[in-house]
Amino acid sequence: MKNRRNSLLLAGLLLVSALGQAQDAFVTRCASTERDSVRLLKNPSLRNLRMQSEAAIQNYLRQRSGARTNAGEVITIPVVVHVVHSRTDNVIGGVSNGNISEAQIQSQIDVLNEDYGNTSGYKGFYTDSLAVDTGIRFKLVSVVRTYNATTQFSPITDADELAEISPAWFTNRYLNIWVTRLNDRYLGTSQFPVVTEINSRTQGLATSENEETDAPTDGVIIDFRYFGRNSDAITSRIYNLGRTTTHEIGHWLGLIHIWGDATCGTDYCDDTPTANTKNETTDITCSPVYSQCRGSVTTRNMIENYMDYSPDVCMSIFTNDQKERMHAVLALSPRRAKLVEYSKISSDQLLVEIYPNPVRETLTTNVFAPDFENYTVSVFNQKGQKVTEDAVNRTYLNVRNFPSGLYYYKVTTANQTVTKRFVVR
Repeated sequence: MKNRRNSLLLAGLLLVSALGQAQDAFVTRCASTERDSVRLLKNPSLRNLRMQSEAAIQNYLRQRSGARTNAGEVITIPVVVHVVHSRTDNVIGGVSNGNISEAQIQSQIDVLNEDYGNTSGYKGFYTDSLAVDTGIRFKLVSVVRTYNATTQFSPITDADELAEISPAWFTNRYLNIWVTRLNDRYLGTSQFPVVTEINSRTQGLATSENEETDAPTDGVIIDFRYFGRNSDAITSRIYNLGRTTTHEIGHWLGLIHIWGDATCGTDYCDDTPTANTKNETTDITCSPVYSQCRGSVTTRNMIENYMDYSPDVCMSIFTNDQKERMHAVLALSPRRAKLVEYSKISSDQLLVEIYPNPVRETLTTNVFAPDFENYTVSVFNQKGQKVTEDAVNRTYLNVRNFPSGLYYYKVTTANQTVTKRFVVR
C-alpha cells in the first residue's frame, strides 16, 4: 500500500512537472516590440525619430570613447511597484494570488541588484570574459496596492488602463513597475526611452514623443507569476528567478534584443555575438546554441545575455557595450536624465518646489525627501482650514474648483515639514 501511495505521489509530481513544462512552452518572455509596434501605428513619425535618436546615442558614446563610464560610479534608480490585483478580500500573498507579498517584491529588487551588479553567481560560456557591473542599482521606494475587478490585462494595449487604475509616480523621478495578471502568453513588457541626441549607441530609439500621452505609461509591466523568485505565486520552472523584470528594465534603459528582432539583426552592441534568432526554449540545461550569420562562419550565441529569451537559470550577462548604451540613455533621455539628477541629490533636508504659481488648473510638485522617504501632503486655505484629504506622495493637485485666493501646501515626512504658499487665480 505504501509503495502504491508513493507511486501515485510520484505520478502526480511528474504530471505537475509536465503540465508546468507544457505551460512554459507556450509563453513569450517579452511583448515590448509588439507594444512598440502599436505606438508606431498610432504615431508613424516615431519610426524616423528612432533612427535619429539612435544616431544621437552613438555620437554621444563616440565623444566619450576616451572616457568610459567611471567604474566606481553607481546610479541608484528608485522603484515604485504598483500591484494591481482582483482579490476582493485584499489578502496578500499565496498561490495564484496577484496581490503578491512584500517578500516577493523585495526578492525582485534583490535580483535586479545582483544582475545589474554582476553578482548573481550564475555562470555561462561568456560570463567570466564579458560580464560587467553596469553601475546601476535599484531601491524599492513604495508598494501601491490597488484592487480592480479586471482579472487580466493586455501587455500590448492596456498600459493606459493600468496607468489610470494605479497612476504612475513621476516618471522622470521613478521607475514605475505595474505587476498584475497578463493575458495571452506574455510575461512582461516595457516602454522604450526617447533621447535628445543620436549616436552610435542609441540607434532604434526616438528623439521625441507625445509627452502628454506617453509619460504616464513610461515604465514596465510584469505578470505577477514571473515577478521575483522563491515565491508561492511563481509556478514556472523556466521563468522563476526574476529575469523577466531584468530583461524588461533593459528595454526601459534602451537595450534591444541581442538578435536585433530580425534574422541575424543587430542590437548595436559590438560585444554581443550576432545571433540568428532568439533562444526561445525550455532547456534549463543551457545547451550551447550556434549561428551562421557571416557566411560559413559559425559563432556561439550569447544565450547568457539578459536580453535573450533564455530560461532564467541560463542568464548572467550584461556586456560593456550594453552598459555604455544604458548610461548613454540615462544621460540623453530627458525623463531618465532627470531621474538620475534627483537620485544624486545628497541633501539631508526635505526640498519642495511647486509650480506654476499662481496657478489656474494643475499645481505640480517636485519633492525631494532624503533616502526617498514617503511624505504626506496637506492643503490649507487662508483661514487654516484643510481643503483636501491628506495624500501620500502627491505630485499633482487639481485646483480648478478651488476659489481664488491664497493657499498653503504642507509637505511632511517623519522628521521634517515644509510649507509653501501658492495662489489660485
